[in-house]
Order: sequence, then structure tokens, then C-alpha cells
Amino acid sequence: MALLMHGTDGSEGAGLAADDGTREGDAPDAALLRHGSRLFADAVTATLAELPPHDFEHAVRLLSDRKRRITLAGGRFTHLLAQYLGLHLVQLRDDVRFLPDRDVERTAVLAALTRRDVLVVFDYRRYESDKTTLATLVQEKGGKVVLFTDTWLSPAAPHAEVVLPSRVTAPSPYDSLVPTLAVLETVVAGVITALGDDARSRMQHGEDIAGRAGLY
Repeated sequence: MALLMHGTDGSEGAGLAADDGTREGDAPDAALLRHGSRLFADAVTATLAELPPHDFEHAVRLLSDRKRRITLAGGRFTHLLAQYLGLHLVQLRDDVRFLPDRDVERTAVLAALTRRDVLVVFDYRRYESDKTTLATLVQEKGGKVVLFTDTWLSPAAPHAEVVLPSRVTAPSPYDSLVPTLAVLETVVAGVITALGDDARSRMQHGEDIAGRAGLY
């Protein structure tokens, strides 16, 4: 995700285009800001409108099911999104972890997968083959996969229980993370609603512990 896609067929973002809304006398920065505003707003609106409601609801159910163990895995750029979602989830429920980077630890996590596991994986152009392998392993163990991807769909999609695609339109040659972040924020809101008072109590308890420990 967020890789250089300039000149690639099917790319949604390729810098300032002929219909960028440039006005006579505009400074280059003003034109770029206006172009970015339009592109990002349109991409977020289209992404949320195109998400299948049943897939969104299923993702929220899986992530709010406290009987399930959540593992998050991202890619070269999208590990940032995995961290962002995971840091929210750990404040709301137990059994949330990130897939380890070290081979021995990663192997131990994958070898211990069971039917109660949910893998949340992020995979965007250019797709990473290990994400398909991870999704396949989880599926073989009877677990569930929640896949965040682009509109062209990761090769991991056939192994996912839930697929949440996002537009990647950007004003630069790089694919954008902005629409996916909007989806994540909406998913977090759904999980908080699903967990109800338990989520709020856990968040308050965390705040109390952090205060006592002088963490913030």
C-alpha cells in the first residue's frame, strides 16, 4: 500500500489532472490543496457508500466477540493501520495482539491458531504473498479473516470471511491510506457500540491505571 503507482494502468491517483479545478491565477499550492480536498472527500464518501453493510456488520461482530482472539498484520506501509486499529482494540477488549516480526515468535503464533482466532490483515497493491499465506493458514485452522484491501482486491480475498475494500485515490503517485482510515474509525465506533458499557468501563479502568502509573 502507498507504493509508487505513477503511470500504472488502473491507478486512481496520478497527481493534478485536467479536471483538478485549477483557477486562473491560482498559486500551485492553492491548486494542490483544492485538488486534494476534492479527491480525498470523494474517495472517503465513495468508500463508505460502497462497503457492503453485511460485511461491515460482520467485521464488527467478529472484533467485538470477546471469545475470539484477534491478531493484526499489516504490510510495508499498512502496518501503521494495523497498529492504529490494534491500539484502539486493546483499550476495548482482551486477547488482542500484533503478529510478531521475529520468525520464531511468528511461527509460534501461527502454529497455535485455532477456530477462535480472527486475523485482521491489510493487503494493498503491490500485494504481499505472505498475507495470502497467513489468511490461508487461519482459514485452514477454522479461524476467521477480516481483510482490508483496495478495490482490486488482494489475492487473500478468497480466504477471508470479511472483505472491506477502500478507494486509494490520491493527489500524488502514491496510493492513499485516507479512505481506509475512515473505515477503521467507523469500525472502531461499531465495536464500541457493540461492547456497550463493558467497553466504556474498560476504557475508564485503563485511564485510572495509566494515571496511577504516571503514564499520561
